[in-house]
Amino acid sequence: MTLENAFRARINPCKNVCALVFASILLASLGVSANQVFAMGQAPSTCTNRYDGAITAMKIIVGYKTFDPIAHPGITFQLRNDKSYTVTFTIHTYNQSSQGNSLAGDTWYDTSAPGYQLGTCVAGAGSNQNVTITATETHPGNIAPQITQNVSWKTLVQGEITYNIKWINP
Repeated sequence: MTLENAFRARINPCKNVCALVFASILLASLGVSANQVFAMGQAPSTCTNRYDGAITAMKIIVGYKTFDPIAHPGITFQLRNDKSYTVTFTIHTYNQSSQGNSLAGDTWYDTSAPGYQLGTCVAGAGSNQNVTITATETHPGNIAPQITQNVSWKTLVQGEITYNIKWINP
C-alpha cells in the first residue's frame, strides 16, 4: 500500500460532511443569538395601525434639574449610578397611519437608554395627535458602573435625539 492509498483510506467523507454541517449550524445559531442581544422590544411592524411621527418635545428631569436635549443636542449630565432620571417626550403623529387610514392605533419609538436598543409600541395614537410618553430610566446593568453613556431616542421619521449621562459611583 502506497502512502497516498493509506491517506485516502483514513479519510471518511461522512465525518467531513457531518463536521461541516455541525459547524455551519453552530455558527448560524451564534449569529442569530448575537443579533438578539443588541435589539429588543417591539419592531415597528408589530404596532397596530402604526402612526409615525416626530419627537417634537423632550425634557429630562434629574433630581431638581431639567434638561432639554432638543434645544441642546448632545448635552451631558452627571448622575449617581444608584439613582434614576425621568424622560418625558411628545411624538406628533401624521394625519394618516402607515395603513393609510385615520383609525385608532399605536405610535412607535426606539431608545438606547436601557443599554441596548429597545423599540416600543405606544397605544392610544391617532391622526394628527400629540402622544406624550414618560419613562423612568436607571443605570443599565450591562455597562460599567462608572462610564459616560450615549443615549438616543428616535422614531421612524427623524434623526436621533441624543444626550450623555456620566454615571458615577456613589
